[in-house]
Amino acid sequence: MELTKVIIVALISLSPVGEELIAIPAGVALGLPVFLAAAVAAVANFLPVPALFFIFDQGNKYPKLRDWLMRRRNERVQRWMDKYGIFGLFILTPWTGVYAATVTCELLGMKRARICATIAASLAFYALIVGVVLTTGTNII
Repeated sequence: MELTKVIIVALISLSPVGEELIAIPAGVALGLPVFLAAAVAAVANFLPVPALFFIFDQGNKYPKLRDWLMRRRNERVQRWMDKYGIFGLFILTPWTGVYAATVTCELLGMKRARICATIAASLAFYALIVGVVLTTGTNII
């Protein structure tokens, strides 16, 4: 059944280990059309972003937790983000994962609208690339 396959792809993409770079080929292996698997994976992979924002909002209500989170800021990561900014986030999101990218940007104080837009664009771009590679049978390794 197609719905079961779509749910499996979505769940793989939602997991911090799977994400879309694993979910799309898995969906194709299950027999889904390439671009359906890519679209489902990209959308599902984005869903943790607003959930993580909500978790940060809840955590910020507690001063000790907020202070602990602020101590997690990393000067090296801050310098990297200052140097590469949104373009770096766009390129690295699928490689570092949506969870790590969102948490890092939130800790660095980036605007949430920019985080959302960049992560969504990055996921769509990589889903398209993976879809094209799988459709054309291109061997990129």
